[in-house]
Amino acid sequence: MELLYTVSEKRGSDEAHLSSLYGDGGVCTISSKSVVAFTRTSTRQDNYRHRIPIYTVCVMDLNCPYEPHVIVESASHVSSLVFSSDGSQLLVVRSMGTVQLFSKGAGLHDWSVTHTCDWGGEDILHINFFHGGIRTCLHASDVKVHALYTEKFSAQPHKPSLVDHGQCAVNGFFAVTASGLLLVCAMTHEGNVMTEQKVVLGHTRDNFTVATAALAPSGHIHIATWKPEMIKCWRIELKMIEEDSGGGRGELKVKVQAAQSFCPFRSGMAWHNTQKNEGLVQVTCLRYTEMEDPNSLLVALTVSQVGESVQPQQTPNGTPISSVLHMVQRYQLQEQVKPLLKLFKPMAESTGVTTKEWVCVGEWVSSSSVITLGTAPRHLLPGPPGAQLPFIITAATADSSIYAINRDSMQQMSYHNLQGSRGNGDDQPVKRVATDRRMVCLSHTWSGFSLLAMDSTGGLHFFTLMRPADVGPQWAISVILLLEFALVSSNDWWDLLVSTPPSSIHTLTDRLTDTFLQHSPPIIQHLHTRFLVMKTSMLRLAGSQQQKAIEARLQAQLTAIQQLFRSLRPVTCDLVTAEKNISASLQAFQDSRPSLDTLDIEKALDLFCSSVNIKDCQVDPGLLQNLQPLLQFAADLALFILFMLAQNSKFELARDGKIVLSLREILFVSRLWHRQNKLVLPQMFHKTQSVDVWAQIYKLLTRLAQFLPGEPDSSLIDECLLLETQVVCRELPLHIPPRGVIADMASSAATPISYEFGQSEGNHVTNNGTQACILEGALPPLQQLDPLHYHYLAAQEPKFSCTRCCSVRGSWWGEGETVWEQQWASNCICTGHWAHCPVAPTKAA
Repeated sequence: MELLYTVSEKRGSDEAHLSSLYGDGGVCTISSKSVVAFTRTSTRQDNYRHRIPIYTVCVMDLNCPYEPHVIVESASHVSSLVFSSDGSQLLVVRSMGTVQLFSKGAGLHDWSVTHTCDWGGEDILHINFFHGGIRTCLHASDVKVHALYTEKFSAQPHKPSLVDHGQCAVNGFFAVTASGLLLVCAMTHEGNVMTEQKVVLGHTRDNFTVATAALAPSGHIHIATWKPEMIKCWRIELKMIEEDSGGGRGELKVKVQAAQSFCPFRSGMAWHNTQKNEGLVQVTCLRYTEMEDPNSLLVALTVSQVGESVQPQQTPNGTPISSVLHMVQRYQLQEQVKPLLKLFKPMAESTGVTTKEWVCVGEWVSSSSVITLGTAPRHLLPGPPGAQLPFIITAATADSSIYAINRDSMQQMSYHNLQGSRGNGDDQPVKRVATDRRMVCLSHTWSGFSLLAMDSTGGLHFFTLMRPADVGPQWAISVILLLEFALVSSNDWWDLLVSTPPSSIHTLTDRLTDTFLQHSPPIIQHLHTRFLVMKTSMLRLAGSQQQKAIEARLQAQLTAIQQLFRSLRPVTCDLVTAEKNISASLQAFQDSRPSLDTLDIEKALDLFCSSVNIKDCQVDPGLLQNLQPLLQFAADLALFILFMLAQNSKFELARDGKIVLSLREILFVSRLWHRQNKLVLPQMFHKTQSVDVWAQIYKLLTRLAQFLPGEPDSSLIDECLLLETQVVCRELPLHIPPRGVIADMASSAATPISYEFGQSEGNHVTNNGTQACILEGALPPLQQLDPLHYHYLAAQEPKFSCTRCCSVRGSWWGEGETVWEQQWASNCICTGHWAHCPVAPTKAA
């Protein structure tokens, strides 16, 4: 366990009472997109000059923890935050039973309330979304690391929590209250409320203090609650009953069944005594080890020993245990055979009755009470003992410590204490902090590699739970499998990258590339852009790989443009020929020898049109106008590469065959559309109007493609020099520096890194020693370039910034209906989130 960074409130000398504002505890949670939702508490004067607490829900990217974005604030305490599986929705639970459902817009700051449930006065202990029925599993124990994705990943059967007509999954959420109610809210796919119901758990309502739930593969919801001396469990089945009249939506039926309950057990402990023993056992936290496994349960206990004293014991740290024991027990639901006649001695050949019982399979003892537990949603890399990645659970205790525990053995792996000590074998001193802090909430990332902890003063602490030294030879294989899982599942890979040493980046990238290129062309085409984006994210972490990171980013952008151009349907397309376009013919022609031998673009177009129907090449003119910035980007990049080639024959981008061929294809198909719409034309600064610069660029790219991967000859260099006398080129800022945590890691900043909410960017942006190429005679680059829409932004123009690199985009695009704008409306090409440049928030007071 290693502390990567901390982010804290700005505190003044008059803010010593800050910790008292978090007396009810703060909440934080992480989505599969590496977005954090958390609560902040401040005070504000009312009309009578009384200071009242204000509870704020904020979101931020894990990479920019100093830039929180407020989505809602009120005077009601926030008790729970839950993201949906894809991170597009957020449940906010307030005091007195109010639940708000937020949906994410285009930007990280853009969240809107789509529904509000008011379950008057109920204290909600647990809340979660329905399961959607999609469960991708990774087969890590029986496949090789270089196997195809279809062999590594498969969709395991998992029924949705609630299905409607046609066996379609229904969206919604459920909640468990302290008064023994199950609250269910089912919603339509349009976001409207279908029905809300309240159901009593059991025959009569009861009082619970702790609750948790799991979503079983059978579609049932399993709930575990704690009441004095017993953990009561239920199995919930949700079903839509169709109306006899038809035409309308059916009625929601909630079926509650009692499941196997149990009392927490410890050998050698006198649980029932003749004396009054109230408060003998107190459960402080319940949590299923995995969200989709209802057969494994974690129980945090505080046990008061009664009766005769027992022999003193010690924790693994050597601390003596007092008469009050604090522990975390893991229970497994197992089949047990019970004899039919237990009063008599059973015969050897007699058979018993098979029942399921909760069995304690391991426990971990602490010297301080356990406040909360944390686990990853799933164990993605199971396997035989000794060959699997450990599944880590975390426990926060009242003595300001966090412990990492192996779930299978319940043995402590490492710990970290806010008072200035760490227990992972590293004896280096840690900066001491205030002694009144303790952890109040723990949240794991989807991979289980990282942990975010919130303390009692509202500070956030981000830990990496596993490092190569902790895992051994399995480290590289595990990271590769999880990166590939993120590639195919649309999960974010940020927490995997920050846990990987920069020295391993190059090896991991090569192995990922080798496996990716083994797949069939349809799979490569579907995942190509996302794979190149992942490759860019990895290479920018290594200081020596910045040039390769630039090449990978340009390849990703050009590949996305290529796929967009190839996907356009001709104006003659109808329902019968919906899949008809010229992409297959175009790719075959571009790769053919006649195409490479034909240097004149007009002759090449005539040769291509002779083999296809010219009507199949005509595209909606309105679409072509929206593609003009993409053509301009391709033309400027091609011109810049050719000019740099004239100055340096070993220029790296000119030696990249994929970039050269992509530019050549984009310019070719754009010239084809230029015949249909004369507005499809790149704008250039001509020195002479007698030369067709577009045709010259295509000719030089074709000649360059003929030489690759060899060295270009002197005649090609001379033609590039001649091109400089015909047109003026603008220098392009090819290197877009990272920002935030990635920038600090790339600059080898000492850990833990300290941030403050609302601080300025400061030193968290770095160029990593890589400057833009200086092109002699070129026009200087303009400031504030939107690299995706290829638009230069004015200083006063409203804009969004990326949370992981220094890219910006105009706030005006992303709301249109064009495919390109919709594709990049929410995320930058580096996978960062678009967000408003934040205003420094009010200090917690």
